[in-house]
Amino acid sequence: MKKKLALISSIFIGMAPTCLLADESNLYFSGSIGGSQIGDIDVVGVNSDIEFDAGTSFDIGLGYDFGKTRLEASWQRHQTDGASWLGFSIEADVVSDSILGALYYDFRDEKKWSPFIGALLGSSSVEIDGVSETSFTYGVGWGIAYETSPTTDIFFKGQTVVFDQLDYPAIEVSDANATSGTIGLRYKF
Repeated sequence: MKKKLALISSIFIGMAPTCLLADESNLYFSGSIGGSQIGDIDVVGVNSDIEFDAGTSFDIGLGYDFGKTRLEASWQRHQTDGASWLGFSIEADVVSDSILGALYYDFRDEKKWSPFIGALLGSSSVEIDGVSETSFTYGVGWGIAYETSPTTDIFFKGQTVVFDQLDYPAIEVSDANATSGTIGLRYKF
């Protein structure tokens, strides 16, 4: 786990000089909001999955646009307030907060529309009814952006993140995930 956290720290430290020394017109701020679904969780030693209700997702980020590639650091939240396990409905507040570093590739061709795809690495804190656990996180992002002006894009983004290992006092969870679909704004400054 320490090696994974060191890798994540290296990514963010490596991104900082690029963003600080960058041409101002290539720096951008982004934010988006939408829906999310936390994937079913296999509980080790139990023959029934925990299934979560649909919830909300939002994120904010700061990035640098190199042209066809972008580096972005972001904070992302997934949350839901309901689940079912062993046939029973459970009122369970589940919140995941992730700090992610991403490398995106934009399929631009001097047009207003730009599909994109990216890889994500980071760390997440997943809290279930007040009990929190931290995990190495990785995932993919994809979407399409529309340039409304030279400084502003509107985008739809989908992301799936995987929480590598979560060790709660009563249960051990591996390869949990959350998928989100959000709409947002990217502003260059």
